Amino acid sequence: GGGSAGRGTGAAGAPHFVLKLEGSLNFLAAELECRQGEKRTSIGGAGYRPGDPAEAAALQRLRGSGFAGPDAKGQLVLKGEASILKFFARDLPALERDWTVSIGARFEHVTRDVERIQPRLEVRSSGENWFDLNVELATPDGERFSASEIQRLLQSGRSSVRLRNGKLAVFNPDFLDEFQHVLNDCNPKQRQPGEYRIEGQHAAYLESVASEGHIALHSPPEWRQWASAPRQLDRLQPVPLGNLEGVLRPYQKQGVSWLNFLARNSWGGILADEMGLGKTLQMLAFLRSYPGKTLVVCPSSLVFNWQREAARFTPELKSLVIQGQKRHELFSQISGADLVITSYPLLRRDADRYRGVEFTCMVLDEAQHIKNPDSQNALAAQAIKARHRFVLTGTPVENSVRDIWSLMNFLMPGYLGTRTDFKERFEQSIQSNAGGPEQRRLMQRLKPFILRRLKRDVAPELPDKIEQVAYCELTPAQSETYGKLLDSTRREVSALASGKDQGKARILMLTALLRLRQACCDLRLLGLPDVDPAEASAKLDLLDELLQQALDGGHRVIVFSQFVTMLHLIRDQLEAAQTPFCYLDGSTKDRQAVVDRFQEGDIPVFLMSLKAGGVGLNLTAADTVIHFDPWWNPAVEAQATDRAHRIGQKNVVTAYKLIARNTVEEKILALQARKREIINATIDSEQPMMEGLSTSEIEALIM
Repeated sequence: GGGSAGRGTGAAGAPHFVLKLEGSLNFLAAELECRQGEKRTSIGGAGYRPGDPAEAAALQRLRGSGFAGPDAKGQLVLKGEASILKFFARDLPALERDWTVSIGARFEHVTRDVERIQPRLEVRSSGENWFDLNVELATPDGERFSASEIQRLLQSGRSSVRLRNGKLAVFNPDFLDEFQHVLNDCNPKQRQPGEYRIEGQHAAYLESVASEGHIALHSPPEWRQWASAPRQLDRLQPVPLGNLEGVLRPYQKQGVSWLNFLARNSWGGILADEMGLGKTLQMLAFLRSYPGKTLVVCPSSLVFNWQREAARFTPELKSLVIQGQKRHELFSQISGADLVITSYPLLRRDADRYRGVEFTCMVLDEAQHIKNPDSQNALAAQAIKARHRFVLTGTPVENSVRDIWSLMNFLMPGYLGTRTDFKERFEQSIQSNAGGPEQRRLMQRLKPFILRRLKRDVAPELPDKIEQVAYCELTPAQSETYGKLLDSTRREVSALASGKDQGKARILMLTALLRLRQACCDLRLLGLPDVDPAEASAKLDLLDELLQQALDGGHRVIVFSQFVTMLHLIRDQLEAAQTPFCYLDGSTKDRQAVVDRFQEGDIPVFLMSLKAGGVGLNLTAADTVIHFDPWWNPAVEAQATDRAHRIGQKNVVTAYKLIARNTVEEKILALQARKREIINATIDSEQPMMEGLSTSEIEALIM
């Protein structure tokens, strides 16, 4: 049958195509028109010049189906019964979905005796983790074909057959071949010809293939609802969030419901929301609602952030951090903990100690740490016993096909087949033909188990500037140096306290504060002899982790520090990693040239001293700002962040402050909050600001 199908004409911005077909089974003429708002262009008509890429692509699509032309009348022509039947079976259904297609009376008449053979699927029954699927090839009138009959036709090179009722049945061999691959992806157990038992985890994939390919799928309504649930977030059952109800944004609540849906079905998943959208919070809210014991594994630099977020948002979860020299004594406490937090390097070393423990959930933060399936990280993670497994990552995971197998093998072993099988069926063909049918199938298979929202998708729910504090623990060497500095300062201040020399005490404290802040950043700022670079800075590791996440996610970043020497150390690190960057401090001669290079190019990182970057610069090419060290005056920090967050910025800006915990930096944060209203926003040097604080307040920072 013919008739007309397709979508309505596009909005003023989007071109929409209208195809008219008329002819016989020997000669078929096509006329193509492009509509854009009120504008109508007859493609191939008199005086037509193909300028628009969309029009050129539409024309190419018809030529790919065998049409020649257009001729002087603007008609494209397809000749010969075999070619026209092939077009009817293979290309016409797709065109009817994408364009508005009208079929003339004559062609309508000759094709009413032509029927398409299509797969018909029926879910017969289903259990907790499986369903039985009946697959048959049939025409709309119900005439059935066995797979072997179709196979015989294919081998004889035909794609049509005369039916018992005299009609002609046609089929699209590419489509049937593709469908056979889809079925194989589900690794079915064949019970009898056309009858398969399939694991429940493949339901969403099959359902989406059927709906996108317009394949008839007959199933009980509750099965359809369940199979399509991972794609329809607004239909998922909400999770009671208690006191977090007012804290989570709507998209975060959907994230929690999605995690809950996967867990209730014993599936794993990848929460891949863009950096800054609160993946940790969503995961904690889910874990609180899902009783049991959870193991969280993250990069060393993020361990304390997990501990802190858990204490802040889900204090009722008893958390246990396994790290440090004496961590082996902590394993006996696992039985009493709800949330066990450790790092990848330690998981590798402690793998044996987890053998006897069974977790309800296991969460890997920053999935790139297990992307190589043979790495120690991946093997150690794989060995942990956990009923439900989840992965968090701020970067798009679809980018590397090999990484995907490793992630899914951790989450749902067997879902993508063995590694060899995956290599042969997907990896090799995707490498040689990106965007081909294998890549499309792989994306459909992954879709139910990956949730990725970008800031622009949820922008209406976000403030236009997200501010986050990222904490780190000092390295042992930093901790020791910091402690010694603090002790000597306290002794010297006490010695002066009783005397009349308050001015001297004040200068001494300001100098000590500067040294303590430098120790928090990097021991090499103190000019000490024999500093081991590997032990010099916990913050550099944290910066490295944040930059890696940001750059993998396609973000562009400004890094501020008030210490030029620190910027030089960061610069060395970027050079070693071969990461391109721009650089600006007070000594930079042509500031505007550097700014233009960043704004107009695609260099991902801009290092900048806080003083030099504080005024007059417009850096809207960046959407992420990292303050390596805190500044006394919150107004100056805000002013620096606003280099990126200003008119012309189309993205939500995320600003991170890196803070060393249990140090003067934490006290500065608290001071900023207390003094925010007192500090005059116009002051931008330390001295006047410090004069606005009493000596006792300065003393409170270090004593």
